[in-house]
Amino acid sequence: MVDLIAKSPLQDLLPVSAGETTLTEATPANITSISVHKGREKPLAEALKKAHDLTLPAIGRTSSKAGLSLIWSGRGQHMLLGDKQAARALARTSSLTDQTDGWAVMRLTGANAPDILARLCPLDLRAANFKRGHTARTEVAHMMTVVTRLNDGFEIMVMRSFAATMVHHLTQAMQSVAAQELMPSSVSSSP
Repeated sequence: MVDLIAKSPLQDLLPVSAGETTLTEATPANITSISVHKGREKPLAEALKKAHDLTLPAIGRTSSKAGLSLIWSGRGQHMLLGDKQAARALARTSSLTDQTDGWAVMRLTGANAPDILARLCPLDLRAANFKRGHTARTEVAHMMTVVTRLNDGFEIMVMRSFAATMVHHLTQAMQSVAAQELMPSSVSSSP
């Protein structure tokens, strides 16, 4: 009989640092996909407020409280990150699916995080346009990704099967930006 061992999708891949930027694994206890039933947005919002003191986030936003994060992930869809039991209060208003084993979640932090993602993502992720709590489903290195702005960087969610590829692309971008930081600011020419 074979004994199976649970492994993180990012095990042995992270952490990675380059310059002043670090890529680390985030390990939410649970990830639940919430697909609100037609016409049940208001009851869902009420259930969230009552059970967790969370607000239903608007399009492109997140809501967080006491170790739980609710991330908008598409029309009528959200991802609840945190305690597995937290989603049960929402079952009457939404279809719930445990997605914990299907996603890899990482955090890119440091002053150069927006410059690194700019090399791989078509969105303008500068702090003036993509503020803390903003989120988007977008492409990063041609992989469908959920990117959320944090206080000190970004949370990046990608399907588990793309974890190693995402780490590879982010690491290359981190090294490239770090190398540019080391280059002299002006190049002088010889007469």
